[in-house]
Amino acid sequence: MNNKDKDSLSPPLVQREYEDPWNKLNIDLEALKFNYRYLKSQLPPGVLFYAVIKSDAYGHGLKEIGKVLSESGCMHYAVESPQEGIRLRNEGITGEILLMNPIPTWMAELSVRHSLSVSVINESILQPLEDAAQLMGKICRIHLNVNIGLNRLGVAPSKVHKIAKEAISKTHIELDGLFGQSRDSTSALESFKHLKKIYEKLKLEDVAPYYLHFANSSTFLAHPETVAAGVRLGILLYGVLPPEQYKIKTKLNQLKPVMSLKTEIVQIRQLPKGSKIGYRSKEQTERDLIIGTIPIGYNHGLDRKLLNGGYVIVHEKKAPFIGAISMNSSTVDITEIKDTKIGDEVLIIGRQGKQEIDINELAEKSDTIAAELMMRFGNSIARNYQIDEQDVTSEIVIEQEKTDDIHIRYFQTENELPEWMNLYDIVNFLQTHLMPFDDPKDVISTAVEYALSAHPGGKGFILLATIDKKLLGVIVCIQLNKVGIIPENLIVYVCVHQNYRGKGLGSRLIREAIDCADGDVKLHLEKTNPSIKLYKKLGFNDNYIEMRFLKGVK
Repeated sequence: MNNKDKDSLSPPLVQREYEDPWNKLNIDLEALKFNYRYLKSQLPPGVLFYAVIKSDAYGHGLKEIGKVLSESGCMHYAVESPQEGIRLRNEGITGEILLMNPIPTWMAELSVRHSLSVSVINESILQPLEDAAQLMGKICRIHLNVNIGLNRLGVAPSKVHKIAKEAISKTHIELDGLFGQSRDSTSALESFKHLKKIYEKLKLEDVAPYYLHFANSSTFLAHPETVAAGVRLGILLYGVLPPEQYKIKTKLNQLKPVMSLKTEIVQIRQLPKGSKIGYRSKEQTERDLIIGTIPIGYNHGLDRKLLNGGYVIVHEKKAPFIGAISMNSSTVDITEIKDTKIGDEVLIIGRQGKQEIDINELAEKSDTIAAELMMRFGNSIARNYQIDEQDVTSEIVIEQEKTDDIHIRYFQTENELPEWMNLYDIVNFLQTHLMPFDDPKDVISTAVEYALSAHPGGKGFILLATIDKKLLGVIVCIQLNKVGIIPENLIVYVCVHQNYRGKGLGSRLIREAIDCADGDVKLHLEKTNPSIKLYKKLGFNDNYIEMRFLKGVK
Protein backbone atom coordinates (compact mmCIF):
# COMPACT_ATOMS: atom_id res chain seq x y z
CA MET A 1 0.00 0.00 0.00
CA ASN A 2 1.52 3.33 -1.01
CA ASN A 3 0.64 6.85 0.08
CA LYS A 4 -1.12 7.54 -3.20
CA ASP A 5 -3.50 4.63 -2.60
CA LYS A 6 -4.25 5.80 0.91
CA ASP A 7 -4.88 9.39 -0.08
CA SER A 8 -7.26 8.39 -2.87
CA LEU A 9 -9.60 6.47 -0.58
CA SER A 10 -13.14 7.79 -0.31
CA PRO A 11 -16.15 6.57 1.66
CA PRO A 12 -18.49 4.03 0.02
CA LEU A 13 -21.76 5.25 -1.43
CA VAL A 14 -24.50 5.85 1.11
CA GLN A 15 -27.19 4.23 -1.04
CA ARG A 16 -27.63 0.45 -0.82
CA GLU A 17 -26.07 0.03 -4.25
CA TYR A 18 -28.03 2.50 -6.30
CA GLU A 19 -31.16 4.56 -5.95
CA ASP A 20 -33.80 2.75 -8.00
CA PRO A 21 -35.64 5.45 -9.96
CA TRP A 22 -38.87 3.45 -10.24
CA ASN A 23 -39.27 0.41 -8.02
CA LYS A 24 -40.02 1.00 -4.33
CA LEU A 25 -39.71 -1.90 -1.90
CA ASN A 26 -41.04 -0.42 1.33
CA ILE A 27 -40.35 -1.97 4.73
CA ASP A 28 -42.75 -0.74 7.41
CA LEU A 29 -40.81 -0.97 10.66
CA GLU A 30 -43.80 0.25 12.67
CA ALA A 31 -45.75 -2.76 11.38
CA LEU A 32 -42.90 -5.03 12.44
CA LYS A 33 -42.96 -3.63 15.97
CA PHE A 34 -46.74 -4.08 16.12
CA ASN A 35 -46.52 -7.69 14.90
CA TYR A 36 -43.83 -8.61 17.41
CA ARG A 37 -45.73 -7.15 20.34
CA TYR A 38 -48.98 -8.76 19.24
CA LEU A 39 -47.41 -12.22 18.82
CA LYS A 40 -45.65 -11.83 22.16
CA SER A 41 -48.99 -11.02 23.82
CA GLN A 42 -50.44 -14.31 22.56
CA LEU A 43 -47.89 -16.37 24.50
CA PRO A 44 -48.08 -17.38 28.16
CA PRO A 45 -45.69 -15.38 30.37
CA GLY A 46 -42.11 -16.58 30.28
CA VAL A 47 -42.45 -18.63 27.08
CA LEU A 48 -39.27 -18.70 25.00
CA PHE A 49 -39.85 -16.67 21.79
CA TYR A 50 -37.23 -16.80 19.04
CA ALA A 51 -37.66 -14.13 16.37
CA VAL A 52 -36.56 -15.89 13.18
CA ILE A 53 -34.61 -13.35 11.14
CA LYS A 54 -32.47 -15.76 9.16
CA SER A 55 -31.56 -15.20 5.50
CA ASP A 56 -31.36 -11.42 5.81
CA ALA A 57 -34.65 -11.39 7.75
CA TYR A 58 -36.53 -13.00 4.86
CA GLY A 59 -35.24 -10.29 2.55
CA HIS A 60 -36.30 -7.42 4.84
CA GLY A 61 -32.78 -6.50 6.03
CA LEU A 62 -31.11 -8.33 8.92
CA LYS A 63 -29.61 -5.37 10.75
CA GLU A 64 -32.60 -3.06 10.41
CA ILE A 65 -35.05 -5.76 11.53
CA GLY A 66 -32.73 -6.85 14.35
CA LYS A 67 -32.42 -3.28 15.64
CA VAL A 68 -36.18 -2.68 15.71
CA LEU A 69 -36.87 -6.02 17.42
CA SER A 70 -34.18 -5.29 20.00
CA GLU A 71 -35.75 -1.89 20.72
CA SER A 72 -39.09 -3.69 21.10
CA GLY A 73 -37.70 -5.95 23.83
CA CYS A 74 -36.74 -9.05 21.87
CA MET A 75 -34.05 -11.12 23.60
CA HIS A 76 -33.85 -14.26 21.43
CA TYR A 77 -33.04 -14.40 17.72
CA ALA A 78 -32.67 -17.27 15.25
CA VAL A 79 -30.33 -16.77 12.29
CA GLU A 80 -28.79 -18.91 9.60
CA SER A 81 -25.05 -18.64 10.10
CA PRO A 82 -22.23 -17.17 12.23
CA GLN A 83 -21.89 -14.39 9.66
CA GLU A 84 -25.46 -13.25 10.34
CA GLY A 85 -24.91 -13.57 14.09
CA ILE A 86 -21.77 -11.45 13.95
CA ARG A 87 -23.56 -8.76 11.96
CA LEU A 88 -26.13 -8.52 14.76
CA ARG A 89 -23.42 -8.45 17.43
CA ASN A 90 -21.68 -5.63 15.57
CA GLU A 91 -24.93 -3.67 15.82
CA GLY A 92 -24.79 -3.95 19.60
CA ILE A 93 -27.50 -6.62 19.92
CA THR A 94 -26.79 -8.47 23.16
CA GLY A 95 -29.59 -11.07 23.31
CA GLU A 96 -29.20 -14.76 22.55
CA ILE A 97 -28.50 -15.51 18.89
CA LEU A 98 -29.20 -19.11 17.88
CA LEU A 99 -27.59 -20.53 14.73
CA MET A 100 -30.35 -22.61 13.13
CA ASN A 101 -27.96 -24.30 10.72
CA PRO A 102 -25.10 -26.51 11.94
CA ILE A 103 -21.54 -25.23 11.67
CA PRO A 104 -18.34 -26.97 10.52
CA THR A 105 -15.72 -27.59 13.19
CA TRP A 106 -13.50 -24.77 11.93
CA MET A 107 -16.24 -22.24 12.78
CA ALA A 108 -16.37 -23.29 16.43
CA GLU A 109 -13.92 -20.60 17.59
CA LEU A 110 -15.73 -17.92 15.60
CA SER A 111 -19.10 -18.85 17.11
CA VAL A 112 -17.77 -18.97 20.66
CA ARG A 113 -15.91 -15.66 20.31
CA HIS A 114 -19.15 -13.91 19.41
CA SER A 115 -21.26 -15.74 22.02
CA LEU A 116 -23.51 -17.46 19.48
CA SER A 117 -25.68 -20.42 20.50
CA VAL A 118 -24.89 -23.42 18.30
CA SER A 119 -27.34 -25.98 16.90
CA VAL A 120 -25.88 -29.46 17.27
CA ILE A 121 -26.81 -32.29 14.90
CA ASN A 122 -23.91 -34.62 15.70
CA GLU A 123 -21.37 -35.06 18.47
CA SER A 124 -18.31 -34.18 16.36
CA ILE A 125 -18.78 -30.45 17.00
CA LEU A 126 -18.79 -30.75 20.81
CA GLN A 127 -15.05 -31.04 21.42
CA PRO A 128 -14.12 -28.15 19.08
CA LEU A 129 -16.67 -25.97 20.90
CA GLU A 130 -15.30 -27.06 24.27
CA ASP A 131 -11.71 -26.36 23.19
CA ALA A 132 -12.59 -22.92 21.82
CA ALA A 133 -14.60 -21.96 24.90
CA GLN A 134 -11.85 -23.15 27.25
CA LEU A 135 -9.22 -21.18 25.31
CA MET A 136 -11.29 -17.99 25.62
CA GLY A 137 -12.55 -18.61 29.14
CA LYS A 138 -16.16 -18.57 27.95
CA ILE A 139 -19.24 -20.81 28.05
CA CYS A 140 -20.71 -22.04 24.77
CA ARG A 141 -24.48 -22.51 24.73
CA ILE A 142 -25.82 -25.29 22.53
CA HIS A 143 -29.23 -26.57 21.42
CA LEU A 144 -29.82 -30.14 20.22
CA ASN A 145 -31.76 -30.24 16.95
CA VAL A 146 -33.71 -33.52 16.91
CA ASN A 147 -35.07 -35.19 13.78
CA ILE A 148 -38.74 -35.76 14.60
CA GLY A 149 -40.07 -36.38 11.11
CA LEU A 150 -38.78 -33.63 8.84
CA ASN A 151 -35.86 -35.91 7.87
CA ARG A 152 -33.66 -33.01 6.91
CA LEU A 153 -31.32 -32.01 9.74
CA GLY A 154 -31.16 -33.28 13.28
CA VAL A 155 -29.93 -35.86 15.77
CA ALA A 156 -31.58 -39.25 15.49
CA PRO A 157 -33.85 -39.76 18.54
CA SER A 158 -31.90 -42.88 19.50
CA LYS A 159 -28.70 -40.80 19.85
CA VAL A 160 -30.07 -37.81 21.75
CA HIS A 161 -29.31 -39.23 25.22
CA LYS A 162 -25.71 -40.03 24.32
CA ILE A 163 -25.00 -36.59 22.88
CA ALA A 164 -26.78 -34.81 25.74
CA LYS A 165 -24.75 -36.79 28.27
CA GLU A 166 -21.50 -35.97 26.51
CA ALA A 167 -22.46 -32.29 26.26
CA ILE A 168 -23.12 -31.86 29.97
CA SER A 169 -19.83 -33.57 30.77
CA LYS A 170 -17.98 -30.66 29.14
CA THR A 171 -16.84 -27.90 31.48
CA HIS A 172 -17.36 -25.05 29.02
CA ILE A 173 -20.53 -26.21 27.25
CA GLU A 174 -24.03 -25.42 28.48
CA LEU A 175 -26.88 -27.55 27.13
CA ASP A 176 -29.54 -24.87 26.79
CA GLY A 177 -32.20 -26.18 24.45
CA LEU A 178 -33.86 -29.06 22.66
CA PHE A 179 -35.87 -28.42 19.52
CA GLY A 180 -37.26 -30.05 16.42
CA GLN A 181 -39.29 -29.23 13.35
CA SER A 182 -42.37 -30.90 11.92
CA ARG A 183 -43.08 -31.45 8.22
CA ASP A 184 -46.36 -29.52 8.25
CA SER A 185 -49.25 -28.52 10.50
CA THR A 186 -51.07 -31.83 9.99
CA SER A 187 -48.17 -33.85 11.42
CA ALA A 188 -47.18 -31.23 14.01
CA LEU A 189 -48.99 -32.72 17.01
CA GLU A 190 -47.47 -36.14 16.45
CA SER A 191 -44.00 -34.59 16.11
CA PHE A 192 -44.56 -32.47 19.22
CA LYS A 193 -45.54 -35.49 21.30
CA HIS A 194 -42.43 -37.29 20.09
CA LEU A 195 -40.18 -34.35 21.06
CA LYS A 196 -41.81 -33.99 24.48
CA LYS A 197 -41.36 -37.69 25.13
CA ILE A 198 -37.64 -37.37 24.38
CA TYR A 199 -37.42 -34.31 26.63
CA GLU A 200 -39.20 -36.00 29.53
CA LYS A 201 -36.89 -38.99 29.25
CA LEU A 202 -33.84 -36.72 29.41
CA LYS A 203 -35.29 -35.09 32.53
CA LEU A 204 -35.66 -38.46 34.22
CA GLU A 205 -32.03 -39.23 33.42
CA ASP A 206 -30.94 -35.78 34.63
CA VAL A 207 -29.43 -34.73 31.30
CA ALA A 208 -32.21 -32.46 30.05
CA PRO A 209 -31.51 -28.97 28.69
CA TYR A 210 -33.09 -25.88 30.23
CA TYR A 211 -35.51 -25.18 27.38
CA LEU A 212 -37.73 -26.88 24.84
CA HIS A 213 -38.93 -25.01 21.74
CA PHE A 214 -41.00 -26.36 18.89
CA ALA A 215 -43.76 -24.32 17.22
CA ASN A 216 -43.06 -22.44 14.01
CA SER A 217 -45.55 -19.95 12.53
CA SER A 218 -47.77 -22.61 10.99
CA THR A 219 -47.92 -24.71 14.17
CA PHE A 220 -48.47 -21.57 16.26
CA LEU A 221 -51.70 -20.97 14.36
CA ALA A 222 -52.86 -24.55 13.93
CA HIS A 223 -51.98 -25.96 17.34
CA PRO A 224 -51.82 -23.24 20.02
CA GLU A 225 -51.60 -25.96 22.67
CA THR A 226 -47.95 -26.44 21.68
CA VAL A 227 -46.78 -22.85 22.23
CA ALA A 228 -46.12 -23.17 25.96
CA ALA A 229 -43.04 -25.22 25.04
CA GLY A 230 -41.46 -22.29 23.20
CA VAL A 231 -41.83 -20.90 19.69
CA ARG A 232 -39.73 -19.85 16.72
CA LEU A 233 -41.76 -17.42 14.62
CA GLY A 234 -40.57 -16.12 11.29
CA ILE A 235 -43.06 -15.39 8.52
CA LEU A 236 -45.76 -14.15 10.94
CA LEU A 237 -43.36 -11.44 12.17
CA TYR A 238 -43.53 -9.96 8.69
CA GLY A 239 -47.35 -9.99 8.66
CA VAL A 240 -47.64 -12.90 6.21
CA LEU A 241 -49.59 -16.13 6.67
CA PRO A 242 -47.80 -19.47 6.20
CA PRO A 243 -48.94 -21.14 2.94
CA GLU A 244 -50.92 -23.83 4.79
CA GLN A 245 -53.09 -21.28 6.55
CA TYR A 246 -53.44 -19.09 3.47
CA LYS A 247 -54.81 -22.02 1.46
CA ILE A 248 -57.58 -22.64 3.98
CA LYS A 249 -58.41 -18.91 4.10
CA THR A 250 -57.27 -18.34 7.67
CA LYS A 251 -57.97 -14.77 8.76
CA LEU A 252 -55.44 -12.97 10.89
CA ASN A 253 -56.45 -9.34 10.67
CA GLN A 254 -54.37 -8.42 13.71
CA LEU A 255 -51.07 -8.63 11.82
CA LYS A 256 -49.80 -5.98 9.42
CA PRO A 257 -47.75 -6.73 6.27
CA VAL A 258 -44.25 -5.30 6.63
CA MET A 259 -43.23 -5.43 2.95
CA SER A 260 -44.94 -3.70 0.04
CA LEU A 261 -43.78 -3.19 -3.54
CA LYS A 262 -44.74 -0.46 -5.98
CA THR A 263 -43.49 0.75 -9.33
CA GLU A 264 -44.61 3.18 -12.03
CA ILE A 265 -45.79 3.16 -15.61
CA VAL A 266 -42.91 4.38 -17.75
CA GLN A 267 -44.51 4.06 -21.18
CA ILE A 268 -47.99 3.71 -22.66
CA ARG A 269 -48.59 2.27 -26.12
CA GLN A 270 -51.71 1.73 -28.25
CA LEU A 271 -51.61 -1.54 -30.18
CA PRO A 272 -53.95 -2.54 -33.01
CA LYS A 273 -55.55 -5.97 -33.16
CA GLY A 274 -53.06 -8.59 -34.40
CA SER A 275 -50.00 -7.13 -32.63
CA LYS A 276 -47.36 -9.18 -30.85
CA ILE A 277 -45.87 -8.14 -27.52
CA GLY A 278 -42.37 -8.87 -26.23
CA TYR A 279 -39.58 -11.32 -27.01
CA ARG A 280 -40.37 -14.41 -29.09
CA SER A 281 -44.10 -13.75 -28.92
CA LYS A 282 -46.22 -16.11 -30.99
CA GLU A 283 -49.76 -15.05 -30.09
CA GLN A 284 -51.39 -11.99 -31.63
CA THR A 285 -53.65 -9.61 -29.75
CA GLU A 286 -57.32 -10.35 -30.34
CA ARG A 287 -58.42 -6.71 -30.12
CA ASP A 288 -57.07 -3.18 -30.00
CA LEU A 289 -55.19 -2.70 -26.72
CA ILE A 290 -53.57 -0.05 -24.58
CA ILE A 291 -50.58 -1.45 -22.71
CA GLY A 292 -48.41 0.03 -20.00
CA THR A 293 -44.76 -0.85 -19.53
CA ILE A 294 -43.44 -1.18 -15.97
CA PRO A 295 -39.69 -1.29 -15.20
CA ILE A 296 -39.70 -4.50 -13.18
CA GLY A 297 -39.03 -8.03 -14.37
CA TYR A 298 -37.60 -11.38 -13.37
CA ASN A 299 -34.30 -9.76 -12.40
CA HIS A 300 -36.24 -8.00 -9.63
CA GLY A 301 -38.08 -11.12 -8.47
CA LEU A 302 -41.19 -11.34 -10.65
CA ASP A 303 -41.92 -14.85 -11.88
CA ARG A 304 -42.52 -15.44 -15.57
CA LYS A 305 -45.48 -17.66 -14.64
CA LEU A 306 -47.39 -14.51 -13.66
CA LEU A 307 -48.41 -14.24 -17.31
CA ASN A 308 -51.05 -16.86 -16.50
CA GLY A 309 -53.54 -15.00 -14.33
CA GLY A 310 -51.20 -12.52 -12.65
CA TYR A 311 -52.04 -8.84 -12.43
CA VAL A 312 -51.09 -5.51 -10.86
CA ILE A 313 -53.27 -2.68 -9.51
CA VAL A 314 -53.50 0.67 -11.30
CA HIS A 315 -56.01 3.30 -10.17
CA GLU A 316 -57.48 0.66 -7.83
CA LYS A 317 -58.26 -1.64 -10.78
CA LYS A 318 -56.70 -4.88 -11.97
CA ALA A 319 -54.31 -4.71 -14.90
CA PRO A 320 -53.35 -8.23 -16.08
CA PHE A 321 -49.86 -9.06 -17.30
CA ILE A 322 -49.71 -9.44 -21.05
CA GLY A 323 -46.73 -10.50 -23.12
CA ALA A 324 -43.67 -12.16 -21.66
CA ILE A 325 -42.15 -10.89 -18.42
CA SER A 326 -38.63 -9.80 -19.35
CA MET A 327 -35.49 -9.40 -17.28
CA ASN A 328 -36.03 -5.72 -16.43
CA SER A 329 -39.52 -4.87 -17.63
CA SER A 330 -43.04 -6.18 -18.07
CA THR A 331 -46.22 -5.07 -19.81
CA VAL A 332 -49.76 -4.90 -18.44
CA ASP A 333 -53.13 -4.41 -20.09
CA ILE A 334 -54.58 -1.01 -19.10
CA THR A 335 -57.19 -0.80 -21.88
CA GLU A 336 -60.11 -0.65 -19.44
CA ILE A 337 -58.46 1.73 -16.96
CA LYS A 338 -59.39 5.30 -17.86
CA ASP A 339 -57.06 8.31 -17.62
CA THR A 340 -53.91 6.27 -17.08
CA LYS A 341 -50.73 8.22 -17.70
CA ILE A 342 -46.96 7.82 -17.45
CA GLY A 343 -45.82 8.05 -13.84
CA ASP A 344 -48.96 6.48 -12.36
CA GLU A 345 -48.37 4.19 -9.39
CA VAL A 346 -48.50 0.46 -10.02
CA LEU A 347 -49.02 -1.89 -7.06
CA ILE A 348 -47.24 -5.27 -7.08
CA ILE A 349 -47.86 -6.26 -3.44
CA GLY A 350 -49.59 -4.27 -0.72
CA ARG A 351 -52.62 -1.99 -0.69
CA GLN A 352 -53.85 0.77 -3.01
CA GLY A 353 -57.07 2.34 -1.83
CA LYS A 354 -59.61 -0.47 -1.39
CA GLN A 355 -57.59 -2.92 -3.48
CA GLU A 356 -54.92 -5.25 -2.08
CA ILE A 357 -52.55 -7.86 -3.47
CA ASP A 358 -51.44 -10.27 -0.77
CA ILE A 359 -47.96 -11.69 -1.32
CA ASN A 360 -49.42 -15.18 -0.86
CA GLU A 361 -51.73 -14.49 -3.80
CA LEU A 362 -48.77 -13.42 -5.91
CA ALA A 363 -46.87 -16.51 -4.74
CA GLU A 364 -49.73 -18.83 -5.78
CA LYS A 365 -49.79 -17.35 -9.25
CA SER A 366 -45.99 -17.72 -9.36
CA ASP A 367 -46.23 -21.39 -8.29
CA THR A 368 -44.04 -20.76 -5.23
CA ILE A 369 -44.39 -19.58 -1.61
CA ALA A 370 -44.43 -16.11 -0.09
CA ALA A 371 -41.10 -16.54 1.71
CA GLU A 372 -39.33 -17.14 -1.60
CA LEU A 373 -40.84 -14.02 -3.16
CA MET A 374 -39.84 -11.89 -0.17
CA MET A 375 -36.29 -13.16 -0.56
CA ARG A 376 -36.30 -12.43 -4.30
CA PHE A 377 -37.55 -8.87 -3.91
CA GLY A 378 -35.38 -8.13 -0.88
CA ASN A 379 -32.22 -9.25 -2.64
CA SER A 380 -32.80 -7.36 -5.88
CA ILE A 381 -34.54 -4.06 -5.09
CA ALA A 382 -33.22 -1.27 -2.86
CA ARG A 383 -35.25 -1.25 0.36
CA ASN A 384 -36.91 1.89 1.74
CA TYR A 385 -37.54 1.87 5.50
CA GLN A 386 -40.44 3.66 7.18
CA ILE A 387 -41.47 4.34 10.78
CA ASP A 388 -44.79 6.07 11.48
CA GLU A 389 -45.16 6.62 7.70
CA GLN A 390 -41.95 8.65 7.63
CA ASP A 391 -39.19 7.52 5.28
CA VAL A 392 -36.08 6.78 7.36
CA THR A 393 -34.15 5.09 4.59
CA SER A 394 -31.29 7.58 4.51
CA GLU A 395 -30.58 7.01 8.19
CA ILE A 396 -30.77 3.23 8.12
CA VAL A 397 -29.30 2.54 4.70
CA ILE A 398 -26.18 4.53 5.55
CA GLU A 399 -25.74 2.41 8.64
CA GLN A 400 -26.11 -0.71 6.55
CA GLU A 401 -23.84 0.25 3.73
CA LYS A 402 -20.96 1.57 5.73
CA THR A 403 -20.35 -1.85 7.28
CA ASP A 404 -21.70 -4.43 4.83
CA ASP A 405 -18.68 -4.46 2.53
CA ILE A 406 -16.11 -3.85 5.27
CA HIS A 407 -14.51 -7.01 6.63
CA ILE A 408 -12.91 -7.17 10.06
CA ARG A 409 -10.31 -9.92 10.48
CA TYR A 410 -8.39 -11.15 13.52
CA PHE A 411 -4.62 -11.81 13.40
CA GLN A 412 -2.21 -13.13 16.04
CA THR A 413 0.95 -13.54 13.95
CA GLU A 414 2.60 -11.70 11.09
CA ASN A 415 2.37 -14.84 8.94
CA GLU A 416 -1.43 -14.67 9.03
CA LEU A 417 -1.56 -11.27 7.32
CA PRO A 418 -3.02 -11.20 3.78
CA GLU A 419 -0.50 -11.40 0.95
CA TRP A 420 -1.16 -7.80 -0.14
CA MET A 421 -0.19 -6.34 3.24
CA ASN A 422 2.81 -6.45 5.57
CA LEU A 423 3.58 -5.25 9.06
CA TYR A 424 4.97 -1.92 7.90
CA ASP A 425 1.82 -1.08 5.92
CA ILE A 426 -0.01 -1.25 9.25
CA VAL A 427 2.61 0.93 10.95
CA ASN A 428 2.40 3.55 8.19
CA PHE A 429 -1.39 3.56 8.33
CA LEU A 430 -1.36 4.10 12.08
CA GLN A 431 1.12 6.95 11.95
CA THR A 432 -0.84 8.68 9.18
CA HIS A 433 -4.34 8.37 10.64
CA LEU A 434 -3.61 8.64 14.38
CA MET A 435 -2.59 12.28 14.05
CA PRO A 436 -2.61 14.44 16.10
CA PHE A 437 -2.35 11.65 18.71
CA ASP A 438 0.33 9.68 16.87
CA ASP A 439 3.53 8.18 18.31
CA PRO A 440 6.98 7.93 16.72
CA LYS A 441 7.16 5.24 14.07
CA ASP A 442 9.54 3.05 16.11
CA VAL A 443 7.09 3.05 19.06
CA ILE A 444 4.17 2.11 16.80
CA SER A 445 6.28 -0.58 15.16
CA THR A 446 7.22 -2.10 18.52
CA ALA A 447 3.56 -2.29 19.59
CA VAL A 448 2.46 -3.91 16.32
CA GLU A 449 5.33 -6.41 16.44
CA TYR A 450 4.49 -7.24 20.06
CA ALA A 451 0.82 -7.82 19.24
CA LEU A 452 1.74 -10.08 16.30
CA SER A 453 4.24 -12.08 18.40
CA ALA A 454 7.10 -10.82 16.23
CA HIS A 455 8.71 -9.30 19.32
CA PRO A 456 10.43 -11.60 21.88
CA GLY A 457 7.83 -12.52 24.47
CA GLY A 458 5.14 -10.66 22.58
CA LYS A 459 1.53 -11.73 22.71
CA GLY A 460 -1.73 -10.18 21.59
CA PHE A 461 -3.68 -9.60 18.40
CA ILE A 462 -4.66 -6.99 15.86
CA LEU A 463 -7.94 -6.39 14.05
CA LEU A 464 -7.90 -5.06 10.51
CA ALA A 465 -10.93 -3.51 8.81
CA THR A 466 -10.56 -3.72 5.03
CA ILE A 467 -12.53 -3.20 1.85
CA ASP A 468 -11.26 -4.26 -1.58
CA LYS A 469 -7.68 -4.64 -0.33
CA LYS A 470 -7.76 -1.18 1.26
CA LEU A 471 -7.05 -0.70 4.96
CA LEU A 472 -9.73 1.31 6.75
CA GLY A 473 -9.18 0.59 10.44
CA VAL A 474 -6.78 -1.02 12.91
CA ILE A 475 -6.89 -2.09 16.54
CA VAL A 476 -3.67 -3.17 18.24
CA CYS A 477 -4.14 -5.07 21.49
CA ILE A 478 -1.32 -6.57 23.57
CA GLN A 479 -1.66 -9.07 26.38
CA LEU A 480 0.09 -8.27 29.64
CA ASN A 481 0.97 -10.58 32.50
CA LYS A 482 -2.00 -11.37 34.67
CA VAL A 483 -1.52 -9.74 38.03
CA GLY A 484 -4.96 -9.82 39.56
CA ILE A 485 -6.79 -6.51 39.61
CA ILE A 486 -5.09 -4.96 36.56
CA PRO A 487 -6.81 -5.86 33.23
CA GLU A 488 -4.56 -8.19 31.27
CA ASN A 489 -5.35 -6.73 27.85
CA LEU A 490 -4.21 -3.29 26.74
CA ILE A 491 -5.64 -1.72 23.58
CA VAL A 492 -2.68 0.33 22.44
CA TYR A 493 -4.12 1.82 19.25
CA VAL A 494 -7.60 2.31 17.82
CA CYS A 495 -7.40 3.93 14.41
CA VAL A 496 -9.95 4.55 11.65
CA HIS A 497 -9.16 6.04 8.25
CA GLN A 498 -9.88 9.79 8.26
CA ASN A 499 -12.53 9.47 5.52
CA TYR A 500 -14.47 6.78 7.41
CA ARG A 501 -14.85 8.38 10.82
CA GLY A 502 -18.25 9.03 12.36
CA LYS A 503 -19.80 6.06 10.54
CA GLY A 504 -19.73 3.47 13.31
CA LEU A 505 -16.62 1.60 12.21
CA GLY A 506 -14.65 2.56 15.34
CA SER A 507 -17.43 1.28 17.62
CA ARG A 508 -17.59 -1.93 15.65
CA LEU A 509 -13.84 -2.46 15.93
CA ILE A 510 -13.84 -1.85 19.69
CA ARG A 511 -16.74 -4.24 20.32
CA GLU A 512 -14.98 -6.87 18.23
CA ALA A 513 -11.74 -6.36 20.19
CA ILE A 514 -13.56 -6.77 23.51
CA ASP A 515 -15.08 -10.03 22.26
CA CYS A 516 -11.70 -11.28 21.02
CA ALA A 517 -9.75 -10.39 24.16
CA ASP A 518 -9.21 -13.10 26.73
CA GLY A 519 -10.13 -11.27 29.92
CA ASP A 520 -10.63 -7.62 30.89
CA VAL A 521 -9.52 -4.74 28.69
CA LYS A 522 -8.00 -1.33 29.36
CA LEU A 523 -6.73 1.47 27.13
CA HIS A 524 -4.74 4.68 27.45
CA LEU A 525 -5.95 8.05 26.17
CA GLU A 526 -4.70 11.58 26.28
CA LYS A 527 -7.04 13.85 28.25
CA THR A 528 -7.78 15.92 25.15
CA ASN A 529 -8.75 12.95 22.97
CA PRO A 530 -12.38 13.46 21.82
CA SER A 531 -12.88 9.66 21.67
CA ILE A 532 -13.31 9.52 25.46
CA LYS A 533 -17.09 9.94 25.09
CA LEU A 534 -17.23 7.00 22.69
CA TYR A 535 -15.32 4.69 25.03
CA LYS A 536 -17.60 5.61 27.94
CA LYS A 537 -20.62 4.87 25.77
CA LEU A 538 -19.16 1.44 24.97
CA GLY A 539 -18.80 0.59 28.66
CA PHE A 540 -15.30 1.76 29.61
CA ASN A 541 -15.06 3.72 32.86
CA ASP A 542 -12.54 6.33 34.01
CA ASN A 543 -12.53 5.45 37.71
CA TYR A 544 -8.77 4.94 37.62
CA ILE A 545 -6.06 7.48 36.82
CA GLU A 546 -2.74 6.31 35.42
CA MET A 547 0.29 8.43 36.30
CA ARG A 548 3.68 7.77 34.71
CA PHE A 549 7.25 8.57 35.67
CA LEU A 550 9.39 8.59 32.54
CA LYS A 551 13.10 8.29 33.31
CA GLY A 552 15.30 10.67 31.41
CA VAL A 553 12.39 12.99 30.60
CA LYS A 554 12.13 16.31 32.45
